[in-house]
Amino acid sequence: MSPNNWIPSSKSLQRPLRLSDSTKSINVSISVDEQNCLIARALDDDVNEVVSKLTAADRQVIRKQITRMLRLTERDEKDVSDFQNIHQQAKQKGFGRLFRSPSLFEDIVKSILLCNSSWTKTLSMARALCKLQPELIKDDDNDSNSSKPKSVENFPTSRELTNLMNKDLMRELRNNLGYRADYILKFARKIERGELNIQFLEEAPWEQVYKLLMKNKGFGPFVCANVLACIGFYHKVPADTETIRHLQEAHSMKSNRKTVGKDVKEVYDQYAPFQSLAYWFELLGGYESKFGKLSELDNSKYDFVTATRKPSPFLRKQ
Repeated sequence: MSPNNWIPSSKSLQRPLRLSDSTKSINVSISVDEQNCLIARALDDDVNEVVSKLTAADRQVIRKQITRMLRLTERDEKDVSDFQNIHQQAKQKGFGRLFRSPSLFEDIVKSILLCNSSWTKTLSMARALCKLQPELIKDDDNDSNSSKPKSVENFPTSRELTNLMNKDLMRELRNNLGYRADYILKFARKIERGELNIQFLEEAPWEQVYKLLMKNKGFGPFVCANVLACIGFYHKVPADTETIRHLQEAHSMKSNRKTVGKDVKEVYDQYAPFQSLAYWFELLGGYESKFGKLSELDNSKYDFVTATRKPSPFLRKQ
């Protein structure tokens, strides 16, 4: 989802990341060189000028965001090792990490965008939020004569959404997100008012996190399971119609909305506490058997990658 942009030709990920002044962002390209070293490059019309302006604090904040996105902590490394010890196929494929956002708030909002929506619509809603984000910064600027440089379109923070006062922008947000806009705004306000400590969600036991999330309107089992996986808790499979379809096709089960909870436990509890990782390993394999290697797919074709679509000849050639 936006603002992530995978470039197949260069095998690089491009997206804006926040600087130490969280109101500012810079476009960054992330790739791996021939020595298998991770490289992050600032992207701008004058890259040298941008890099020279980055402070030590900026660099530290950028590294922290990349570390989170790619799950490069010791805890993540242990999870990969532990999961692959009980899932040999995943070990053979080198699978064990789920990509996530630079911030938990972005992960949470994107999980809400996934709920009760087509994949095409979800992609569209994420793009709309990123397009709106620079306007949210202007809306929060008390100095109307401010000569701020043109902002990079990033995913909005809870603060930026909470400070949304412009009626036209509010109308645009609701037009793009529908009923989800109110759920997201309410959650953002809880964070900014100090009623919910989002950092605590990344540190508390998973059962407690799940209960806290479920208390929020718009946060059902599907959304909460996705958020848990983004944090690093893989105990719950985010079950929806796609899960039902997968169980029917891959496991010859007669799953439906009433039985899917029981069915995922039957299939994936053998991989506890990594049930969600095992599910995504299978789901990814299923997509690639239909559409070809996803890392070689141009992002303009992402909305084709759903279980309900038949792969076109163009996609299979990828």
